[in-house]
Amino acid sequence: GTARESNKNGELMPEDRRYSGIYRVVFGKALCYLMVYAVMGAYLTMVVPRLFSFPMLASGYNLLLLMIPYLIACVFFGMTVSCMVRYRENVMLLVVFVSVPLIFVSGVSWPQSNIPGAWQGVSWLFPSTFGIRAYVRMNSMGATFGQVLPEIRYMWIQATAYFGATCLVYGHQLRLSRRRAKAIKI
Repeated sequence: GTARESNKNGELMPEDRRYSGIYRVVFGKALCYLMVYAVMGAYLTMVVPRLFSFPMLASGYNLLLLMIPYLIACVFFGMTVSCMVRYRENVMLLVVFVSVPLIFVSGVSWPQSNIPGAWQGVSWLFPSTFGIRAYVRMNSMGATFGQVLPEIRYMWIQATAYFGATCLVYGHQLRLSRRRAKAIKI
């Protein structure tokens, strides 16, 4: 939303020579987001449970290894979805609307065996599903890192798929921006 609002044409990516390489733009933005969310993720998974004396069965090292594919998948998912959101205020509405159903379909607050197959399939589109399942299994049930490898593999698959989707969407946005800039110059 902020990128669109600060651009005079209201586009996600301005027509500028510095934005010539899609991979540079995608990796640059992703690294910025990763740095911010790595700090937040470490705080939420390692500091907050200790502050409130929650039982923690997973080691900090295993939690960090779990956070890597989860954060990467979330960042690329967010970057893909950001192309569909025009105003930054709409993101909060989207999060409020989607967060409760995502908690239910993750299998944490509702038994996974009672979730219809179609909804389980929909839940596989979101990195939170596999991240929540792996975190709960490791930290609350005492699962080893090897026992949550399927969830970690799914998060890496999502990260790869959403990276590809992000590159496609940002490339499309850049092409639109260039077309509009040429139309304005003519």
